[in-house]
Amino acid sequence: MYQWRAMMKLSVLKWYVVTLFFTCAAFGADEAPPTDFKDMKKTVSTAEGRDFRSPDFSGQEQRLGYQVGAFSIPVGMEEKVSFWIDIYSRFTTDQGLLHDSRFPHLVYESVDFTDIKENGSLTDYQKRKQRERRVKEAKKRIRERLDRLSRHTSSAGLEGEDLRYWIMFSQIEEPNKFKSAKHRHRLRFQLGLKDRFQRAIFYSGRYLEEMEKIFAEYGLPKELTRLPFVESSFNLKARSNVGASGIWQFMRGSAKPYLKMNVSVDERNDPIKSTHAAAKLLKHYYGLLESWPLAVTGYNHGAYGMRRLVRRYKTTNLVELMVKRKGRFGFASANFYASYLAALEVEKNAKVLLGDVSWDQPFEYKEIKLDKNVSVTNLLSWFAGDKEAAQFYNPHLRPQVWRDQVAIGRKNFIRVPAENYKVAQDDIYRLPAAKLYNGTTYKIRRGDTLSDIADNFGVRLSRLRAANAGINPRRLLPGQKLHIPVK
Repeated sequence: MYQWRAMMKLSVLKWYVVTLFFTCAAFGADEAPPTDFKDMKKTVSTAEGRDFRSPDFSGQEQRLGYQVGAFSIPVGMEEKVSFWIDIYSRFTTDQGLLHDSRFPHLVYESVDFTDIKENGSLTDYQKRKQRERRVKEAKKRIRERLDRLSRHTSSAGLEGEDLRYWIMFSQIEEPNKFKSAKHRHRLRFQLGLKDRFQRAIFYSGRYLEEMEKIFAEYGLPKELTRLPFVESSFNLKARSNVGASGIWQFMRGSAKPYLKMNVSVDERNDPIKSTHAAAKLLKHYYGLLESWPLAVTGYNHGAYGMRRLVRRYKTTNLVELMVKRKGRFGFASANFYASYLAALEVEKNAKVLLGDVSWDQPFEYKEIKLDKNVSVTNLLSWFAGDKEAAQFYNPHLRPQVWRDQVAIGRKNFIRVPAENYKVAQDDIYRLPAAKLYNGTTYKIRRGDTLSDIADNFGVRLSRLRAANAGINPRRLLPGQKLHIPVK
């Protein structure tokens, strides 16, 4: 009935939540994922997909900062890019690599969890603990070997893995290099992402064609529309544990000048609105830094921080900046551009590197700007009561809207299938405006705290904060009105 059905025919597959990039898709700590990808815990049925289209980046000579080789691999970054190509195209989320965080191409060993995954006698919790134990034991072995090698002055008498490590470190010019490498911040586990990247390509088919048109409107290179491969795997439900949200993983602060975030909506989670915002932000960053490698890195590290580094070290060469910072860049920032270039390479060669890939059907919709408050009950009526379909078209609506605690406020927008556009418009015209809050309001008094108010009304603090997203809990002002959600 609806286009969303072709996109959402997914069968549930339970699997361990992987460590993804901050923001994003691959760079979290070993122990806890920084980003939650609920939709990505499912397998994709491509039966109703369409043919994958290899990217065409030609004819962009007039785009901002574009020239031949604008997104080629910089000299000195080849090994990092190669590492991320392997992560995206060789190793699945049931495998991973133990490597050096400062020099990612120094790979100590691979780890395979397939036997744990296929052990039907284990609970999900037991599988997770066994995976953690396997990585911990491998790290212990590696540290012991590095410690032994730190006491050698030459490769004489070494053999097997000891000799391989020695040769692997032969190009590393660093005092006490073996001793330094065994430090807990240097020895790192990276989960493979091949299966995730295959699904990301499928999801990208929903939006990439429209995203390319949006970036063309701003005169920006099409290559930049591929950043969500790294940021979110094109997953609508991507949420970072540091507060980033949506396929572009906007933080609230960077999103505020471009996107609405109020009691009804969080436009960071809308793939179209957030793409416009990302285009504006990247254009601004290029204006500050006049280099796409720096601007893209600034998207993760912070553009003003990048500008300070450029001025301090008097170079616009990203590789030189990383060398001069001597590992103090942070793993995510130091690897962000390399992982992005790797994503470009994997997408370009997807059929060779990933096998059978396809695109989902394009996301087709009609947008309605509201001139009155509309209830979620009304919205669901334009989807025949199908909440999952309505949520797919309207990922920007806040949870309290779906719980019918708050209406969709006027001056916001909704999206509906094209075939229901006229009915929705007519209904909105004739329906009375819904009450914005389904609950009560409370006027703040001097000395009040959110936790006290939540206790007094018997609601959870998290729900009270969610229902009052525009209010800073650290700066409550007497006279401000709070919405108290229904229990």
